[in-house]
Amino acid sequence: MAASWRKHLWIGLGLAVLSILSIRSVDESVARFMHAHRGWTAGAAWVAELGDSLYWFIAFGLGFVVFHLRRAHDAARWCFLAIVSLAVSGIASGILKATLARWRPRAFVADGAFNGESGFAFPAFIIEHVRNSYPSGHATTAFTLAALAALRWPRFVALWVALGSLVAASRVVQNSHWLGDMLAGSALGWVTPWLVMALWRARWPASAPVQCSGTTS
Repeated sequence: MAASWRKHLWIGLGLAVLSILSIRSVDESVARFMHAHRGWTAGAAWVAELGDSLYWFIAFGLGFVVFHLRRAHDAARWCFLAIVSLAVSGIASGILKATLARWRPRAFVADGAFNGESGFAFPAFIIEHVRNSYPSGHATTAFTLAALAALRWPRFVALWVALGSLVAASRVVQNSHWLGDMLAGSALGWVTPWLVMALWRARWPASAPVQCSGTTS
């Protein structure tokens, strides 16, 4: 697990670096493009719903109770892992959002033009939807789920990443987030379950969820 954790930490760091590069180079042009193609947002809105963490907290919470009552202990542990991972990544995302206080792309749109500013108010602590853009919470949730699925079914990791990317990208298509926001949220979401699982195995190895064999386990 240690080697696997290090590998996925590097993946997360790579996504974080891409996020910084995106902020400095392509965020504005991507947002301009999405603003010019606003007709795509209707379909993206449906996909984006899959990144709402509330639905997943409810689903995994119910799953934990049902599996526990049915004595399906390993399945219950996976549900618990999902709940903790979503909570940790969500809290971290919320803290970053308020601290960095980045304007959302829509706030920069005025007749299709942008004012050229970075949009960050760091250091700050602002809890306001329009100033809480970085990182994307939906991308964080989507890639937390993708990492959890990769932990459980590592043979299909490409599928989980593709699905996570689809949900994360929907927020960029909606112009609710910059591309850099999406990449940062993806980095945070991807790393969190691996960290939670590593800590669980280090502290309580006998009770950790059982992974299937595969390239990432």
